[in-house]
Amino acid sequence: MSLANRVTKRLGWLRRSSTLRLSLLLSVIFAVGMAITIFVALEVGEDAIEQSVDETLQALAGATALEDVEGDSPAMILRSLDDLDGLPQPFRRAVDRNGGTVDLDRNFQRSETWRVLVTDDSNGDPILIAVPVEDSDRAQELLAGVLWTTAALVIAVTLAIGFGTGLLAQRRLVRINDTLHRLGTGDLCARTGLKRSKDDLDDIAHELDRTASELERLVAQARHLSGSIAHDLRTPLARLRARLEDLPEGEERGAALEEATRMTGVFDTIMRVARIEAAQGNDGFEPVALGQFVDELAETFGPVVEDAGKTLTLDTDVASTVMADRQMLVQAAANLIQNALVHGGKDIALFAHGSAFGVADNGAGVPSEQYDEVIKPMVRLDAARSSEGTGLGLALVRAVADRHGAKLILAQNDPDQNLKGLRVTLNFA
Repeated sequence: MSLANRVTKRLGWLRRSSTLRLSLLLSVIFAVGMAITIFVALEVGEDAIEQSVDETLQALAGATALEDVEGDSPAMILRSLDDLDGLPQPFRRAVDRNGGTVDLDRNFQRSETWRVLVTDDSNGDPILIAVPVEDSDRAQELLAGVLWTTAALVIAVTLAIGFGTGLLAQRRLVRINDTLHRLGTGDLCARTGLKRSKDDLDDIAHELDRTASELERLVAQARHLSGSIAHDLRTPLARLRARLEDLPEGEERGAALEEATRMTGVFDTIMRVARIEAAQGNDGFEPVALGQFVDELAETFGPVVEDAGKTLTLDTDVASTVMADRQMLVQAAANLIQNALVHGGKDIALFAHGSAFGVADNGAGVPSEQYDEVIKPMVRLDAARSSEGTGLGLALVRAVADRHGAKLILAQNDPDQNLKGLRVTLNFA
């Protein structure tokens, strides 16, 4: 994987993080709200200033007679509406709309911005009165600059705090998610390890750890109980078998011995599953070359398959070496071959490709919606349980796969034909 891909993968959680997205959303809402507030405040402030200036101009005009004013000055312009000569064109347009703010391209009477009002003087004659408001505009522009700069800083700080808070929350969510994933794959020892209780995420983590501990206790108790029952019943079964063997030869004796043998096999399988599921660590693991392993399986089980009137073939291609408990793999493979002998067709194949090996047959197969069911203990597709089998074969294979962290894959052996055969793969990749 290239460096760019690794970086992209590491940063991929940023766009999937609900906490970061929530922080970003709240920051955006805050930024938009603050922008609207500043915009409205500036507009309202500008209107208030203009209204205040207009009231001042109105009072000034009411106290002044046009004939008492001697020309324009930098502080005020007072003209009759019939005498607008010399005034820039924007003043005339302001007169047409009864006043307003006039922005000029160059200074007139040492100012570029004027507030114009059309009203009557103290004699009731219509006049134009204007005062410069350039200082007021500069003050307002300064205020707007301060407000927008402050808003930008506050938004940046808010985003930084939101990102930091989201990052801390995301780290705990990752630990919770990893713990759930490990529990889902059968690692009942998985815990979040979060000790402090600061918020609801820590409460969820503590509740998850408590639930995992209780689940581990119940599963261990169930495994111990099933193993103990199976172990305790083996002795009475052995005694029963001994008594049956002492009976006179006959059809009933043979049938009874066969049932006793089958029951002993069921209990042995239950104990093996319990031992596999209870095992911890990698004790007993060794390098196992899968290609050589299936060759040995073929030599061991080939005669058994031939005695059953079926054919066992090998299919190996660049098989890898994996770390595994060889005896457990043999148990799993034996169960798969036995399953194929009982439920499969005439042809059985042992295969090993890459880091995977398994068994395939050309029997009736299993409906895909039943794949998750058939790997559960004591589950059989034959509801009436009239066919041969204990319902523990694939459960043991699953226990072996879980013990090795391998993936157990069930699929049709021939996808071109509906339910044609079953292909069971233990993938160690």
